Amino acid sequence: MKNSLIAVSLGIALLAAAVPVAASEQANPEALIGRVRAVLQTPRPPEHGIAKALGDALDAALLVLPKAGYEAEFRSLVGGARQAVEGGEMLSDGVYRDLLKSYRLVSGGKDWTVPAELKAAGEPGKGIELAVKICNRLLDSALAACKAGRGEAAASDLIGLVLLVVTPIEAGR
Repeated sequence: MKNSLIAVSLGIALLAAAVPVAASEQANPEALIGRVRAVLQTPRPPEHGIAKALGDALDAALLVLPKAGYEAEFRSLVGGARQAVEGGEMLSDGVYRDLLKSYRLVSGGKDWTVPAELKAAGEPGKGIELAVKICNRLLDSALAACKAGRGEAAASDLIGLVLLVVTPIEAGR
């Protein structure tokens, strides 16, 4: 119960600042990352804003992915997760499995895990604050990787951010 509350609260925080943007910005990973960041900065974002921010993060991951042998599989997994998030299914087991698999594809086979510092957080309020800080670090890293032409690293950070938001914190303890 505590983990679900934390995941939902963090998700709500991510959605609040989502704002409509021009179609040209939707094809720009840096603009999408900026929109996700704006939601993270919102104290109590509406639930639809969080879903939009997660969708933006997934869209950015699709845009930065370089040509690779696993590209079609990644696009299929992330595209399906994107549609599910848009439809309100961001916490379904199938979406979660697809996100874990897509993370493995862009991270050189590494499994995603809840960050150790978040596992060690005591109370839920501190865990949420820490999760937001970690999400901001992931966005910083994704943006830097994107600007440096390291698409796989950027995609890994963006998928990691989405996984962090949809994973109940207690699941990693």
